Amino acid sequence: MAIKVEIIKQLSDNYAYVIYSENNKDALVLDPSEPKPIFNFLNSKDLNLNGILITHHHSDHTQGIEEIKEKLNIKVYSPNINIKGTTDILSDKQKIQFSFIDFEVISTPGHTLDHVVFFSSKEKLLFSGDTLFYYGCGRVFEGTYMQMLNSLNKLKKFPNDTKVYCGHEYTYKNLEFVLDELVYWQDKGAVKQKTREMIEKRGSSMPFDLGHQKEWNPFLNCDDPHYKKGIADFEGKINKDASELDFFTFIREKRNKF
Repeated sequence: MAIKVEIIKQLSDNYAYVIYSENNKDALVLDPSEPKPIFNFLNSKDLNLNGILITHHHSDHTQGIEEIKEKLNIKVYSPNINIKGTTDILSDKQKIQFSFIDFEVISTPGHTLDHVVFFSSKEKLLFSGDTLFYYGCGRVFEGTYMQMLNSLNKLKKFPNDTKVYCGHEYTYKNLEFVLDELVYWQDKGAVKQKTREMIEKRGSSMPFDLGHQKEWNPFLNCDDPHYKKGIADFEGKINKDASELDFFTFIREKRNKF
């Protein structure tokens, strides 16, 4: 069955996603904040919306639920009963099945305590919300740095060819941080320009390959001695022998100020 993912831009830099089957025309929407472009796409493809998937309770990922439910009597799968409109509460390692795709729900606290991601092993798709970004990770608002690190390490276990769709377009800013603050890169200007052009041409940097980020995302390499030495030598304010958690905390706090 042909599974497609449509990137729907929301607010200033958010993404919602319509996941759908070209065969049976069933669809799901993930993290809607502005329903109008979502309905426009559904109508253009003659799709039947079967449900809403929510990664966490922040309003920029949930504020479209009510308007969608006013028009369609569908289920809302979320990790938090306090998210208005929720019909089904999600839990860690839960399997949810739909007519065209199955997901495993993975609890990833850190950004928020209730955060979850959705992984399809068959389709090799990961919807990471605000846990994992291209060259970055989410800010730690409610959880702890240890929780966020553990959550990211869960995602590292998925196959390298997994396609990742995250919650915001932060790629260029994240790349600037890596190149300007963490590593020495002789042609960093060219790398930045190429990335900017890629985003402008495609309209988005989504999806990205998980395997690429296992190699290049600093937040996924806090246990790698070679990576840690490179950053320590460039930065000078963290010891290469610092623990994985201390290294993660150092980079995350540095990114917070960038």
